[in-house]
Amino acid sequence: MNRADQPHVFAAKIQKIWIIRCVDIPRDVSKKIRSAGGGDDPLHIPVHGWIEGVPFKSTLVPRGGGSYRLHVHSRIWRKLRIDAGAAIEVTLLVDTEPREAVLPPDLGAGLADTPRALATFNTLTVALRRQIVQYVDNAKQARTREKRIRLIVQRMLERAARRKKAQVRRKKEITKRLRKD
Repeated sequence: MNRADQPHVFAAKIQKIWIIRCVDIPRDVSKKIRSAGGGDDPLHIPVHGWIEGVPFKSTLVPRGGGSYRLHVHSRIWRKLRIDAGAAIEVTLLVDTEPREAVLPPDLGAGLADTPRALATFNTLTVALRRQIVQYVDNAKQARTREKRIRLIVQRMLERAARRKKAQVRRKKEITKRLRKD
């Protein structure tokens, strides 16, 4: 049985996919991490560790065939002065610490005023919710912060409308197919 606190060390080559640098996690390591209890979401496993001794915190994403991919942040590859094609040593551990961002009271109130926006916000990934909270917290003036909160509420409503429209479209397609048969 694999434990979540067991480090997984492997060598990998950095790849460049569009503008993102990443490494593919070997299949055997992917299997061990998944069986170690990769959290509530087996597709996106929170990890932390070291790349050539530089600490990082990230989330593994599926790459197909039961394996995962690790995105290498620019702070790391630039600090190490390496790029695509470089061979690196990676040490991975499953991150069991909670990663949920604390919702600031003003953002929470702005979303709560519109239940549909709050419901949409709650469906976002933990990482995206954290980014939104950081976006609001980085506002230097109260007026800017209020403007950003209104913008986020608006974007959540737009996202909900797009999702609703897509659901209606899928229902129509299914109905159409059933009538043909």
